[in-house]
Amino acid sequence: MPPPLLTTLLSLLALASTALTHSHLAHILINGQLYHGFDPRPNQTNAPSRVGWSSAAVDDGFVTPANYSHPDIICHIAGASPPAHAPVRAGDRIHVQWNGWPVGHIGPVLSYLAPCSGLVGSETGCTGVDKTDLRWTKVDDSSPVLEFVKGAGINGGVPGQRWATDVLIAANNSWQVAIPEGLAPGPYVLRHETIALHYAGKKDGAQNYPLCVNLWVEGGDVDSEAGGMEMDGFEATGFYKEDDKGVFLNVTAGLKSYVVPGPTVAVGATPVPYAAQVASLSRVEGTPVVVTRSTETVPFTGGATPTARIRGRYDRS
Repeated sequence: MPPPLLTTLLSLLALASTALTHSHLAHILINGQLYHGFDPRPNQTNAPSRVGWSSAAVDDGFVTPANYSHPDIICHIAGASPPAHAPVRAGDRIHVQWNGWPVGHIGPVLSYLAPCSGLVGSETGCTGVDKTDLRWTKVDDSSPVLEFVKGAGINGGVPGQRWATDVLIAANNSWQVAIPEGLAPGPYVLRHETIALHYAGKKDGAQNYPLCVNLWVEGGDVDSEAGGMEMDGFEATGFYKEDDKGVFLNVTAGLKSYVVPGPTVAVGATPVPYAAQVASLSRVEGTPVVVTRSTETVPFTGGATPTARIRGRYDRS
């Protein structure tokens, strides 16, 4: 048996390793312009101009299936909206940059949009709304999620399998989300989520990472007669159940296919295919906006934006 001091050190190393497997949304990129996410870890300095929702997941952790009906599944634990919104045009692609994603945490990558217009408090866009009032439309399910390949596992993962999260890792821990061309202008929340399934073979073992950002969508190709893209309007607290086939499964038991949990992708949405998922490249800091009269915005002036650290591989420090 190892001496007590060595046992303690090994335990601490195991805890540190576990912590490093967690992740958060570092930033998003729109046409090369960077907008800041939120780092929930202790003693972090977050940009005043961030568009990422705050959370209380100080361990960079996850939401469990036991909390699928709890508001924490909406925009993570104690998720709260910031004042700023990232401007984007309908039809643009948003590059979502995670601060890292661990090999072996396999699963789907999902994206939803919820309009804030018309909700109580929406005079300031998505900043003043109650998150439980948000109604969501799925715009990406990372289909096919699971592909079968010859040889060793992608990125050192499960042999013979390639998951959507393997594609995300290969693209420098980033994922592109297309804003539908038929989306009506106004304020929206983008809910971007991974579900890690490495422990999903046991009860309450899946790990959901639902992360949100505020968007201000500018005019796209909206059909005036049809009124733009029709939104589905699902409640996030009803997306998943603990016994869903895509949530409660043993990923090491010779899977033949994978059933994506939650709603189906909306008509009019155009998910970005695997072949187009490439590493994000930042060129310049973006200027977010604040909503002033529900239909008007002004540039954010609430504080200086710290310089982003952009490296070949996004670090965990």
